[in-house]
Amino acid sequence: ISMSKILIIDDEINLRETIAEMLTYLGYEVYLASNGKEGLDKVKQIKPHLILCDIMMPILDGYGFMEHHIKSEYNTIPVLFLSAKVEQKDKEQGIAIGAKDYITKPFAFKDLLATIDKFLK
Repeated sequence: ISMSKILIIDDEINLRETIAEMLTYLGYEVYLASNGKEGLDKVKQIKPHLILCDIMMPILDGYGFMEHHIKSEYNTIPVLFLSAKVEQKDKEQGIAIGAKDYITKPFAFKDLLATIDKFLK
């Protein structure tokens, strides 16, 4: 069985590394990008099964990433937003532009995993 590939797009190095470490430990193939522009390139290269994407990032933010992603040939790859923006309107905007789910930071790792599992099953 080939392992599911997950791309993490987040400019916070510590968080990115922590999530990557845990997912790698659980057997996922993990790839990293530090902003939306880099994320778009990585999606083309690796064709992940799932994308975890922060919203507030330099160069190209999560919303900008989504705008490009949903018009791309890879738009069937689900994107889960990870964000410190906790207001309901932020969640609604995230879902409205195509994210499959919206996980607020800080989150419990088991909650993140449950959400990931839901989309990789």
